[in-house]
Amino acid sequence: MHNKNIKTLKYRPDIDGLRSIAVLLVVIFHFNLIPGAKSGFMGVDVFYVISGFLITAILIKQLDAGTFSFSSFYVHRIRRLGPALFAVLALVMLAGYVLLFPAAFEELAKQVLVSQFYAANIYYWRFINYFGLHADNIVLLHTWSLAVEEQFYLLYPLVVYLIHRHWRARLWWILAIGFLASFALNLYFVSSKPEASFYLLPTRAWELLAGSLGYHIATRFARPHQVNEWLGLCGLALIAGGVVTYSQEIAFPGVFALLPVMGTAFILVGGQAGQLTVVSRILGVSPAVYIGRISYTLYLVHWPVNVFAHQIFAQGYTASIRVAMFLFSIALSAVIFHLIESPIRSNSVQFSRRWVAKAYGVGLAITIGLVSITVLMQGLPQRFPAEAMRLANYVKDGTQVPACEYQGNPLSTRDHFCRIGAKGVEPEWLIYGDSHAAAAYGAFDQWLAGQGKAGLFMFRNSCMPVAGLHVFKDKGLCLAFNDAVEKYLAQPNAIRNVFLVSCWRQPIERGGVSPAVNTLVSRDQSVGHFENQLTESLENLHRLGKRVYVWEPVPGARGNVPVEMAKAEIAGQTAEIEFSKDEYLSEFAFFFSALDKNRDLIQQTFSPSIALCASGTCQVVVNGNPLYHDNAHVSQSSAGFWAANLSAQLKP
Repeated sequence: MHNKNIKTLKYRPDIDGLRSIAVLLVVIFHFNLIPGAKSGFMGVDVFYVISGFLITAILIKQLDAGTFSFSSFYVHRIRRLGPALFAVLALVMLAGYVLLFPAAFEELAKQVLVSQFYAANIYYWRFINYFGLHADNIVLLHTWSLAVEEQFYLLYPLVVYLIHRHWRARLWWILAIGFLASFALNLYFVSSKPEASFYLLPTRAWELLAGSLGYHIATRFARPHQVNEWLGLCGLALIAGGVVTYSQEIAFPGVFALLPVMGTAFILVGGQAGQLTVVSRILGVSPAVYIGRISYTLYLVHWPVNVFAHQIFAQGYTASIRVAMFLFSIALSAVIFHLIESPIRSNSVQFSRRWVAKAYGVGLAITIGLVSITVLMQGLPQRFPAEAMRLANYVKDGTQVPACEYQGNPLSTRDHFCRIGAKGVEPEWLIYGDSHAAAAYGAFDQWLAGQGKAGLFMFRNSCMPVAGLHVFKDKGLCLAFNDAVEKYLAQPNAIRNVFLVSCWRQPIERGGVSPAVNTLVSRDQSVGHFENQLTESLENLHRLGKRVYVWEPVPGARGNVPVEMAKAEIAGQTAEIEFSKDEYLSEFAFFFSALDKNRDLIQQTFSPSIALCASGTCQVVVNGNPLYHDNAHVSQSSAGFWAANLSAQLKP
């Protein structure tokens, strides 16, 4: 039943209130203001549904009235999104210029470019895991969601225009099919390709289309007021349910994203009839409406503030400072909103469409120019003293062996492995492990070559060389990696000497290790599984007649060694980032306990602590040069140091 009285497009304060819920979920989650609350990213899903609802309302109203114009639509989007984004990206570049060393500043410039052209989701999908260990250092990581939304805005008006013009009677059926197709893609890929499902438009479009379909239901079908009341209450309950019940074991978006998506759609539909409901009154209170009005700018501002604050305060980034940065983000976003976003968006200062388009083009050209200069000049190193730059450049001193990373393929012959050591010699060693094995590639290469020996090499990022274990959300690759290596070693006349290399931290890190894929266990359970599987792996290698060598954990440092040393050099101070030997032994007590239980199965171990911690403090430099290119991965230039220590400790 069509209801003409509720089809009008009017300002709804409750939608701004809903935006406030969305942005506060995200911001509180990112600032870690509520310990244990890990579901705040669902605020993005709420935003998507609101966007789909409102953009459809604009399009349908104008198409039905015959007033729709592509140029007008896209100029309006520029006015809505462009000014605040330009302002925030300019501030980010300024902060990066002051705070970041060249490698990080050059990377930031690339992020600014992909953010400005709304391709950040594709960039981060290829290079960054949102839930991974490096996400906290990516200044513009949050712009992936803006990219998804803008890609939708680029395509959706054209699709709706064509359908409205040629198949108007089937418009909502076609959009419903699009919703189902996108949702099906999301379900299909959420386990096998979780990063793609999280970042890319095809698997996220259903959330925006849920808002589109919600608009159709809201404006085409009359409902008793009591139904609208229940829709609002159920919507709030679904959003709250998603926030409260989410756990890291849930594949997201997947089916679980239906909770915030359908909850938001219910609230939007229930509040559309023009008669206030309990929920629309709650969401329409002034503080919530105000936060909703500045929500776009607050979303843009908060994550860079959080990242830069974390880098400035480091270990001192306490709960009280995080609260202060949260409040600062609100204040800064309010300033940008009132001085830049609101005047241009509301056209209180009169600008023609042509002027807006030209200004936007000039802004993009300036962005390209600044980014190009930054990249071509390699992050503008002249900003810092020469010695600080020398130290900071060690962040680029990592060993790159991408061709040696296991990708799920069989490892049935020697040709499937990388070769290291002396040339023209039959391999006698197999060295494998996680990214720390890859970092030590040069050390092993020099060590073997110095003995006239050769070996095979393979690694898989994050995967310990221990059979029968999964790292959380590893998609089964760690188990497959160790199985493939073990099958190769079981062949007749295979390599006899086996070197296991790892950071060995996985059992005590977030997510831990477990016997089942995508299963979270407690820290004690994780350590217990590790101990059991290490014994089983060593026993199996022993049965196969292998001589097993183990690289013990490196002590590492309290922060990124090159960066912290460079900062200390600028400040005329000493970087206090070393761990004591006692701290190191305490941190890895679980590992050494497991090692001691299996000494009779191990030929020898290599101890980095013997090389570094003799004084009681575990050094992070040798001859004034960082031993690590981050906080724990050994640097490529230190390969000779490590090779010499391998030769000193490992006797025939």
